This record gives sequence, C-alpha cells and structure tokens, in this order.
Amino acid sequence: MDKKTRKRERDTVLVFCLRDSSFLVFGLLLPVYFFLYDMPPEFSVQLAPIRGLDAPASISPAFNVTLHAGNRRVTGRCYHNSEALVSYAGFTIASGRVPGFCVDGKGAREIRFLASADGVGLPEHVLDRMALERRVGATQLDVEVKLFRRDDGSNRPMWIWCARRMEGAQPPNVTPCTVLGLQNWFSLNMYAAKYK
Repeated sequence: MDKKTRKRERDTVLVFCLRDSSFLVFGLLLPVYFFLYDMPPEFSVQLAPIRGLDAPASISPAFNVTLHAGNRRVTGRCYHNSEALVSYAGFTIASGRVPGFCVDGKGAREIRFLASADGVGLPEHVLDRMALERRVGATQLDVEVKLFRRDDGSNRPMWIWCARRMEGAQPPNVTPCTVLGLQNWFSLNMYAAKYK
C-alpha cells in the first residue's frame, strides 16, 4: 500500500467516526434532553364569572380565575410579576395580577386570582351580541396570561392564551391553553441582549 491509499483509508475512517458521533449527539442525546429535561409547561384555565356581565350600558365584570400549571421538566420552574386579561370580541373586559408561584419538577399546581374591572364601556353592537350569546349559553371569552420566569434569572416572558366558552349556569370546566414562549438557547441570548 502506498501513502495515498493509507491516507485515503485514514480519512474515510475519520469521516465515519465523525458521522457516527454526530448521529449519537443529534440523533440520541439531544432528543433525550428535550424529552426528559426541557419539555414546555402545560397550562389550562378555569373561569367562573362572579358578577357584571349583564349590565345594559357598561359592564363591571369580575371573574375567579384558576390557572392550572403542569411542569413536564425534571427541575422546578418559578414565575413572578404576572398579569392576566379577560377579553371579549377583542375588547379587554377584566384584568388582574397573577401571584408569583413555583411548580416542582414533574409537578402540578393551581393558582387562583381575581380578574375584574369597573364600568367597562363597550360599543352597543358588542353589548347586544354579548347579551344574545349569554341567552343561548355561547359566550366566548379569551384569557391571556403573561408570565415571567424567575428561576433562571432571565425574566423571559411566556404568553398563555385560552379560549373559554361560558355556558350559562353549568359549572366551569377546565380549558387547555396555548403556550407561546422563548424555549431555545438562541432566543434566550437574543432576548437578554435586547432587554438588558
């Protein structure tokens, strides 16, 4: 065997080793990391109206809101300085502060808070539509929650959106939510640089 042939064989072995180690890292270890460690949290909401959705000219609603938080990560997560909005047809009808909370790894927790407002003026056609929907038990309310992470020191925001159909006098059911947040390493660096 000459030198060229030996060099070519050595290069071929090196390429195979790199390919196999890349497969090990990206094909096996990275998915294990995301499935066992960095799974996004799950949220759902329960919304119980207390008062104020049936006023003729303006509304002064109040809602007991229960946010169900499920942590699918191995390590705990904490949130603070959070706020919530309840809206109807794009109009904010109530707001409230969500108390700070932590959820243990692979744990779940319920967070209760009040969302309210006084004298919310809505256009007449929106009030008429709301009254009609309430009569047939089909009022759709949106709950939006903005949470800030506390456990990693980044204050990264996470937005939660839940569409909740209010069905008359039936007991409030739990509605799953859509979670939008910065979940990867690249967005962490971009967010930290932009908001420092």
